[in-house]
Amino acid sequence: MTSHTDHQLNFMQQIGNIKELQKSAPDQFSFLLRIGNKCQSTSLTNVFTGDPAIPVIGKYSRNQYHFLTVDVLIQMDLNLIEDGYYSQGCKVNLPDNVIKILHNIPEQIIHNKPPPKDNNKKGGKKQNKKQGKQKQQQEQQIQQQLQQQFDNEPQLVQQDQKEYEHDEEFQIILFHPLQFHKSHNIKFSWIISSLQNKKILEPMKQEPCLSYVNHNWVFEIINFEYTKKIIQHLPICVVDPKGVYEYPDPYKGLSFTGLRSEYMSVHLGPQGSLCFSPNNMKMMVDMKYPLISFWTVILQEDGMHQVNLHWVILHEMFSEMSHMIAKENKTIEQLIMNYRELSNEYKAECEQINKIFV
Repeated sequence: MTSHTDHQLNFMQQIGNIKELQKSAPDQFSFLLRIGNKCQSTSLTNVFTGDPAIPVIGKYSRNQYHFLTVDVLIQMDLNLIEDGYYSQGCKVNLPDNVIKILHNIPEQIIHNKPPPKDNNKKGGKKQNKKQGKQKQQQEQQIQQQLQQQFDNEPQLVQQDQKEYEHDEEFQIILFHPLQFHKSHNIKFSWIISSLQNKKILEPMKQEPCLSYVNHNWVFEIINFEYTKKIIQHLPICVVDPKGVYEYPDPYKGLSFTGLRSEYMSVHLGPQGSLCFSPNNMKMMVDMKYPLISFWTVILQEDGMHQVNLHWVILHEMFSEMSHMIAKENKTIEQLIMNYRELSNEYKAECEQINKIFV
């Protein structure tokens, strides 16, 4: 009788090294690799907006989001098998910090509710900015307390909820244990974007920050027949950042310290235009880096949690070279080799990728 391990090894021999997997047929963007029934049977473009139906990065300017150019998307479904995550028999090594978050999902997650209305009045922005660092420290303390108490004394969680639910700055949402749970199925994406759009570059000079935009991916079906606004609260956090750091205003930024629920909505604007709101989930960017990188972990109620590795190429010369590499290379291995040769600045990232795709 063939064991599970023997079957797994035979399957690995059939498909070979995952880094040698071939590029699939080109789409609206340069998709290098697509694995899994969902990716093969559905488009990776939001039918309503025409933009990529993946977590993307953009800049809010003149009342609308402008998205970065997507050069490469490598996407695959991962299954948890005993000692790690596998894609069609090949092991994919996710970073320890990512796995730690996926395997320690708390029942209670801070919900980053919108700021008080007073902060939107004259002088409110100045006051909010002044208090930003204090709120950020408070958020970190609450997150650490909740995680520690959940690990060691779960019976105290209900008591802590009462303590914080009337807090002016943060509110606690109690999720059902099965709503966001440790999942055996994960969708992993490696997304390489370029900062080429002039509508993004100009506003970056005034404020070097980008927004993490999930609307095209979360709102697959947009129908305003029975409602004027579609709302979602998305538990998300940034992991292992390089060249990006937290936005000073926690109301508008992303969490770099642990999972936090972020508010997002889609609604119709003037003359029936589609609006992505609010302008939140921001992160500050160090423009001296030719390449910034970070991971995101996003929880979904269906259990197919999303793990994303983002490379964002900032400098124009590197953006042009990246676009050519994405267009010409046919395998993951070729892609990694060419990025390593592009600049020494990419050495650490390429070594990281080599560890992921063993």
